[in-house]
Amino acid sequence: MRRWIAGICLCFAVTAASAQENELKRLEALPLYEDLAKQFPNEMLYADRLADCLGAKSAQVTDPAELTAIRTRMRDAAKRAVELGDTTEYIRIMANIDPTQSLYGSLSGPGEALLKEAEKAYAAGDFAGAMEKYTAAAAADPKLYEAPLFAGDTAFVQKDLKTAAIWFARAIAIDPDRETAYRYWGDAILKYGHDPEAAKEKFIDAIVAEPYNKLAWQGITQWAEIEKAVILAPKIDRPAAPVVDPKNPKNITIPFDLSATNDKQHPGTAAWMMYSLIRSSYPGGQFKENFPKEKSYRHTLMEEDSALSLVAATVKGKVATTIKAMKMKPDKLDESLRNLVELNDAGMLDCWILINGADEGIAQDYDAYRKGHRQLLHDYLERFVVHGGVNPAK
Repeated sequence: MRRWIAGICLCFAVTAASAQENELKRLEALPLYEDLAKQFPNEMLYADRLADCLGAKSAQVTDPAELTAIRTRMRDAAKRAVELGDTTEYIRIMANIDPTQSLYGSLSGPGEALLKEAEKAYAAGDFAGAMEKYTAAAAADPKLYEAPLFAGDTAFVQKDLKTAAIWFARAIAIDPDRETAYRYWGDAILKYGHDPEAAKEKFIDAIVAEPYNKLAWQGITQWAEIEKAVILAPKIDRPAAPVVDPKNPKNITIPFDLSATNDKQHPGTAAWMMYSLIRSSYPGGQFKENFPKEKSYRHTLMEEDSALSLVAATVKGKVATTIKAMKMKPDKLDESLRNLVELNDAGMLDCWILINGADEGIAQDYDAYRKGHRQLLHDYLERFVVHGGVNPAK
């Protein structure tokens, strides 16, 4: 499992038996990696390790000025690692932190103080002391997500899966729309529960909670590597969006390649004209009619669903259009249309749009959709995105 130290530094994955030793070694190794990073400035691994060790060091510091200085060095080391080719997500996050911003800046009262004490104890390898402080923080503020989250993580490194599960469930109850507790729980199950199927369920729950957070995909990606599975969303290539003339909003250009609509060469592709026609109607008035409280146009789930659903219906011969009637067999369609029809028939087209086909506009509709469709989103990921591994979906 990986966890944050001092607000942004994610620890190396280690076994529970050696976790305390490794935490202490990170502090002891700091001078070594400072020297190695200086001697070999073009070595990615040393920059990566230096950033991690500085993260452990920052958890031991209480003076604000010294803490900012250490976190600045941590960020710069992470930036250097990224420049040298490090693609690890947590290193990329570290490279973009604000060194002056506290992890607990939004907190106040006893919860903040207790969490700081707990983090200091954890970084020093005093897991019993850390658990005591996290428990106290959870009692002081029952709505403090980080307290049960980190308590569960501390139980994990002590090989206490039963206790970890209790704390992770408590964090999820506080905020089911944050991915971290699901992911940590999945890590714990995979490591000590020896139940890949149960771990997969938690990792999928993490994505449902925050599909646009790259860390939410980390668990299922690691699971897939272990289980020899594949994470791959259905491919649907869509025409480019209509272009609105900024000087005359009523003037909308549809960038559509008519040569690609030859049904003899590309069966069913003429139906994509329907997609472009529907989308062109939204900037021109449909958006204001359906979203009167929004000041400016944005691409929405409603628009994309309407456009894609009509394409699917057209291909299946259920829509009368100026295009000749078509009812194509799935095996005669290209990959995009086959996937579109299958998703539409399964009632999971909106799930694909929101999780795998969203832009910034559509993403704004995710929270509202998730409230009433959490299980459907989960089922979509399990059926259409996660392929192979234990108990593969049928």
